[in-house]
Amino acid sequence: MLNLDWKVVRTAATAGLMLLVPAAIGAALLVDESNRGIWSFLFFAITMLGFVIAGFGAGRLRTDTPMVHGLAAAWAAWAVIQAFGIIRRIASGEDITWLALPLTALIAAAAGVAGAIFADWSRRNIGNQAL
Repeated sequence: MLNLDWKVVRTAATAGLMLLVPAAIGAALLVDESNRGIWSFLFFAITMLGFVIAGFGAGRLRTDTPMVHGLAAAWAAWAVIQAFGIIRRIASGEDITWLALPLTALIAAAAGVAGAIFADWSRRNIGNQAL
């Protein structure tokens, strides 16, 4: 049975949240129905990068199981962002799109695993000295 190293998950998720929290705040403040174009894409790209960073960090810290820890770190960061988003929507009286939650969880998972795969690849091909 696989045992997750929760310290690694927490550390890597925190690294991802350093980018995810400002992106979530910026998206909440700047994106509305009138300007969904480039701003939406920009904040989506920044969000994906935050999940990739969480996965990358976990993959660098746990070389024996990088993808599992990358997935867990991305999901931990996703859970924090979603919790605050749900609280904000409830407080402001906005509707919550419950169907979007599993979809965004899958997207976060894919980005976290991609970051962990890149961390594993870079460790094997570049080594530890470059990163």
